[in-house]
Amino acid sequence: MRQLIGWMIGLPIVVTIISLVLNVFLAGLLVLTYSSLTQEKTIATIRFNQVENKEYVYIAHIYDDTGSVIDTCEIYGDQWRMDAVFIKMEYWANIFGLDSKYALNRFEGRYKNIDQENNSVHKAYQLESQGIIDTFSFFVDATYGSSVYQDIKLNTEYTVLKSQTGLMVREKHIEQPEESFYDKATSWIR
Repeated sequence: MRQLIGWMIGLPIVVTIISLVLNVFLAGLLVLTYSSLTQEKTIATIRFNQVENKEYVYIAHIYDDTGSVIDTCEIYGDQWRMDAVFIKMEYWANIFGLDSKYALNRFEGRYKNIDQENNSVHKAYQLESQGIIDTFSFFVDATYGSSVYQDIKLNTEYTVLKSQTGLMVREKHIEQPEESFYDKATSWIR
């Protein structure tokens, strides 16, 4: 009888402890899954200068995630576009740290107006020539191209990000320092 009472008291305590440990494990797995599937990584930043006295002609300054120059390109149009090749991994593989692979492919200008797009000058640039690291097909979900484009705005920095499924872009206005009284005065003299 004493053993039966011991089991009746001990069993709920053991079940409660096992339940708590299992819940903590599952909560940790949920956090890991969420962070793996929503991870974003900066792959490029872009800034523009307009070429003097030329409408729709810009110089694009493209930097990698460390701030090193990838390329400086003269483009035509009122928008820019960046392309990349993607190998998307299975979602379950992302949880174990196998992120999607990419290679930047092309950068070019484009026009919002379709008539301008079809009848104006174009120029495109190859960004990276290296291929994507091959992976076991067991982990690969899809291979495809991904592209982002935005209107060109001066005094704006564009950040191109890689997610598990493709490219996206965020823009940030860059404040220009106000010209000092001295600079304004000396500009009249020149």
